[in-house]
Amino acid sequence: MVLRRVLHLALALGLIAGGSLAVGPDPARAASFTDIADSKFRADIEWLAAAGITSGCGDGRFCPDGLVTRAQMASFLVRMFGYSAIPSSDPFDDDDGNKHEGNINRLAASGITAGCGDRRFCPNGIVTRGQMSTFLTRALGLRFGAGNDWFADDDGNKHEANLDRLFFAGVTRGCGTAAVCPNGSVTRGQMAAFLHRAAAPSPIGAPGMSELVTHPAPITVQIPGPARYRGVVFNADASTATLANRFGTIVPRAATADRTAVVSGVRYAHLIDGPMAGSWVKVDGSLARAVGRAPRPPACRYDDILTGRRAYEQHAITLLDTIYMLPSTYAPTDLVDTGGLGLNSGYKVRTVVAADLAAMARDARAAGAPLQVVSGYRSYATQQATFNYWVSVGGYEEALRASARPGHSEHQLGTALDFTSLGGAAPWNYADWAATPAGSWMAANAWRYGLLMTYPRNKSAVHCYDYEPWHYRYVGRELAAAVRASGMTLREAIWAAYGP
Repeated sequence: MVLRRVLHLALALGLIAGGSLAVGPDPARAASFTDIADSKFRADIEWLAAAGITSGCGDGRFCPDGLVTRAQMASFLVRMFGYSAIPSSDPFDDDDGNKHEGNINRLAASGITAGCGDRRFCPNGIVTRGQMSTFLTRALGLRFGAGNDWFADDDGNKHEANLDRLFFAGVTRGCGTAAVCPNGSVTRGQMAAFLHRAAAPSPIGAPGMSELVTHPAPITVQIPGPARYRGVVFNADASTATLANRFGTIVPRAATADRTAVVSGVRYAHLIDGPMAGSWVKVDGSLARAVGRAPRPPACRYDDILTGRRAYEQHAITLLDTIYMLPSTYAPTDLVDTGGLGLNSGYKVRTVVAADLAAMARDARAAGAPLQVVSGYRSYATQQATFNYWVSVGGYEEALRASARPGHSEHQLGTALDFTSLGGAAPWNYADWAATPAGSWMAANAWRYGLLMTYPRNKSAVHCYDYEPWHYRYVGRELAAAVRASGMTLREAIWAAYGP
């Protein structure tokens, strides 16, 4: 079937009879349409017209920026691949009278589409890049590259495997760095480019598994952080990779591998220990460094979505920001007073913080930078009152930047504290508390004791609050050191490794 399709396409393009595939418009020849001279897809559109696949959108125009409907896509594919079978009965109820109905039926009879459900084709629906990938994957009979996870923005999308196959075949190049925009609409110009590349797919590597090496002495594979990784297993001919496990880490790790191979153009190592043991993970050319992804957190906005990791023992990687929150019932029961930790009393923190906090207070005092706590654990109700206070002081919009709404505060974790200089004013009353001896010492040394400044200077667009040099959150020494080394904010690091 695939061979017949390719043969039909080659004949249509004049490739078998000594013709050649045009790769760009002839500068000396006028454009076939009046509105494509400045289009970056001009060469693709010219090719589409020369192949008889399109006659434009009327009046000598192609409308390169117009969106492609599912009905139009049916006609493009039928003309390109030469589908001629007609179903014995009308498969869809919602395309009656549509000028593309005949081609929609041919597409269904050829197994390229099953419609959009309930005997509907949704002919006027706009084709997405994900849908385009599935149409073309079926039409071309593409098998290799599925599961290689080329893109970061299609995880869980029902077209993900076909987007991977299409990328491996060289038909799609994505829409940006590690992105394919699966839900993005396809323009007529983009559609021309997809079809042009589909006429002569150019795989990015050899299909299946090659360069398989079994290592008598297992090799060490570094797993950098903050990042996310996917462990996969391959089917018999390595045409498809199936997700076996996911692993995210902020702290760099290491594992050992007994085999390495190139699979559909990507290097992999087979791990035999660690959280991804028994699966293959992407590695770089050295074979000694795993290749993961570190997605950036979403843009700042306000929402009330329960954070995914909200068990008390997950405090260090619980994501709290202007979007994700804790429930009102989150209330740690292992709180201790800061007065017993070498600091002023009247504020509480969880016991997990106590030892490192006491050590930090002692060392800061010895360095001539004694500290004073001005805030510790806050319940949901207390945070509501705190936020309302700042609203009364500066208005709602100012309060959003200066204070967290209830449920969104790190203080509710019982692991965040606000500091000032011993005997000094409230830290927000200084021009910059980080310029004081105590504030400067904290900025340089708090991470050594497991505490991170959550809202650093010049990062408000990332952490979504005003700069707060007095606010620190305890995550433990190992995690704090890894976040500091990464150059990320805590929000960025948690999102990069674990998501929400």
